[in-house]
Amino acid sequence: MFKTFTRALAIVMVGMVLVGCENSEDTNEERVSFEDGTYRGSFSDRDEMHVGIQITLEDNIVTEISHRHMAYRGTDYLADDADDTTQGIAEQHKKAVEHLVGKDIRDHLADLYEPGEHVDFGDVEDVDGFSGATIYSQKEISAIVDALDRGVYRFREVGGEVPEGYSPLD
Repeated sequence: MFKTFTRALAIVMVGMVLVGCENSEDTNEERVSFEDGTYRGSFSDRDEMHVGIQITLEDNIVTEISHRHMAYRGTDYLADDADDTTQGIAEQHKKAVEHLVGKDIRDHLADLYEPGEHVDFGDVEDVDGFSGATIYSQKEISAIVDALDRGVYRFREVGGEVPEGYSPLD
């Protein structure tokens, strides 16, 4: 019950961050819009980075997304020498975030709270057999929200121009 409440609360909070709160006096307020560019963010807990994400947006549409870091309790899930189960779990997480490619980040980020409902995992669906659990993508969601909160890391291309009037502090 507590997990369900926590997930529901988290979905509402992400919605508020990405869409903004509706002003009851002015219902014609525009949706939040993100600058075109590449964003980087991370999720850390207890002084350990668990997930690092890089995401590129164009007109709020995800054009690229990848994990820069994926680790837990000393296990690097992206290591070349990771065992088959670890690599399989990493593939599940990669497929979950790749679900966002071609979609509006504002409308689809919350899909990652229930990836089993939205993502075709193909041949890596049952890799996490030792726990029997569907993967959880909350760390990826947190890293993506962190990236969007931080602002553009790099505009479209290396050396791309910063749009006039842009500030990551706005």
